[in-house]
Amino acid sequence: MPWRVRTTLDDRPGILAEVAQACGRAGLNIVSMQVFGIADRVTDEFVVDGPLDEVAVAEVFAQAGGTDVAVTRIDDGVIVDAPTRYLEAVHQVLEEGRDVEEVLRELLATEPPDVADYAGHDVLDLVRRGGTTLRISRAVPFTPAERSRAQALLSLVSDAGADLPLIAPSTTHPIPLVREATLADIDAVAALHSRCSVETLYARYQTPLRMPMTTRLARRLVVPEQGVALVAQAGLDVVGHAVLEPGEPRWTAQVLVEDAWAHRGIGTMLVRQAAAAARAAHSEALTFLSAGSNDALLRSVGSAGFVARVERRDEVVHITVPLRG
Repeated sequence: MPWRVRTTLDDRPGILAEVAQACGRAGLNIVSMQVFGIADRVTDEFVVDGPLDEVAVAEVFAQAGGTDVAVTRIDDGVIVDAPTRYLEAVHQVLEEGRDVEEVLRELLATEPPDVADYAGHDVLDLVRRGGTTLRISRAVPFTPAERSRAQALLSLVSDAGADLPLIAPSTTHPIPLVREATLADIDAVAALHSRCSVETLYARYQTPLRMPMTTRLARRLVVPEQGVALVAQAGLDVVGHAVLEPGEPRWTAQVLVEDAWAHRGIGTMLVRQAAAAARAAHSEALTFLSAGSNDALLRSVGSAGFVARVERRDEVVHITVPLRG
């Protein structure tokens, strides 16, 4: 059974050999270790594997000269190499959409360990990109190295776009424009999604969309692997978005308009530009996809001058407009 052991030792030659000998006599295998130096003492973290329970494991390290011994059980198969764990954590936040606070709590092992003398929780305050504070606490004190690693991870995922500040929609620009999206629109498209309601996002994606949006997904929305992406821009803000994908015999499109800009012609502009792009690619028709009853999209198609055929397939509405004749 694997255990994570945190203990404080005197910083002197031979102390690690004494700990290793004590573990060997007790039948504990040392899988990995980290050393956190603090003045004339060191805080060491060991991952050990053996047939003992947490109390017996703590006694082994205490008899070897350790103080403030804390033992926490870990799951089989957990990555124990610290640099690898932090790199994997960045991947989980940016690519898998996991909450950064949840990931940090796993990395820092904040679950209550077996602590002999509880002296209160230590507090770790991390500063987000927008200036807000993320507070994490645990019974075992944080080392300076852990504080630096946690702050570096939070700053990294924030700078990569997983902690984007919300951008207030512009209300002064009188004439929105529709254009093809570029990589420069990644932040603005992500901010657009953060301002949309759950219902609006569900109508667009036909599934609940987990926020915050990752940089990888935002990149796909502005530069799709196939087809073309459009954005409706008002001032400095993107207030509408559409993605067209090629197909035979017709292309498909999905449209998103920010709630605050609904009923102001943005959807109609996106429909017209999407139809023009599909027609230029020699598509015979263009099908707009939406979840459930989307009267706003139907009105936009009608206002754009199209007579559409509407079908429902597996809870998805297909609104098809001809592009020939």
